[in-house]
Amino acid sequence: MQTLVIWAKRWLLALQFLTIFPIPETRSVNETDFRQSVAFYPIVGMVLGTGLGLVQWGLTRILPVMPATALSLAGYSLATGFLHLDGLMDLADGVGSRKPRPEALKIMRDSRVGSMGVVAGILVMVGKFAALSSLPPGHLGPFVVIPALARWAMVLAMTSAPYARVGESGIGSLYAMHISRIALWMSSLTVIVAAVLLLPVAEAVSVWGLALAVAWAMVSFARRRLGGMTGDAYGAINELVEWLGWTLVLAWHG
Repeated sequence: MQTLVIWAKRWLLALQFLTIFPIPETRSVNETDFRQSVAFYPIVGMVLGTGLGLVQWGLTRILPVMPATALSLAGYSLATGFLHLDGLMDLADGVGSRKPRPEALKIMRDSRVGSMGVVAGILVMVGKFAALSSLPPGHLGPFVVIPALARWAMVLAMTSAPYARVGESGIGSLYAMHISRIALWMSSLTVIVAAVLLLPVAEAVSVWGLALAVAWAMVSFARRRLGGMTGDAYGAINELVEWLGWTLVLAWHG
């Protein structure tokens, strides 16, 4: 019973961190709880993606598909608090500055958004909109699976590289190389089951491979350019997997 209570607390922590939903505060939380909560990241993605798909389908009953997609995507992004999009934009600003590693990391911590970040954010949002507006409304599989895979890719990256800011604190420092095997396997099992149940097998394998490739590419790039991962880099992985994942599904349906 106590084990169930602990994991229920970690589920709430995942919801609190990845969404703006009004979740009751949890007590007696420690760093282990935060780290283990990543086991539920794909499930949070499934919840958000289901909402995205249902809202888009409902809006297409009264609106053309493009404005329906614009509204549903805006609501989906708002539900995340724009957390991952902000990470992508910060990473683009730091890397796009072409400054040495210490300066690039400093730019990424600046709350102001530069031109590179704005362009990156616009490109990703336009890409998501183009893909989602072209998918068949009411076909929930891609809406559910891709957000789950995007968050699983973050978990995988957390297990694969150290934190870039040595000797400094940050959200990324809590997770980088501190994720347990059980959290990784729980998150992996979630996305495997979801993909197999909700997508054709070939399609499921392809989007899983894409998520794996994006995570590997980002980890490799961040190691070379920044010396490791940051919270912004994790957010960028999520955004890229969503954009490219929905686009790949569209290619299968095209």
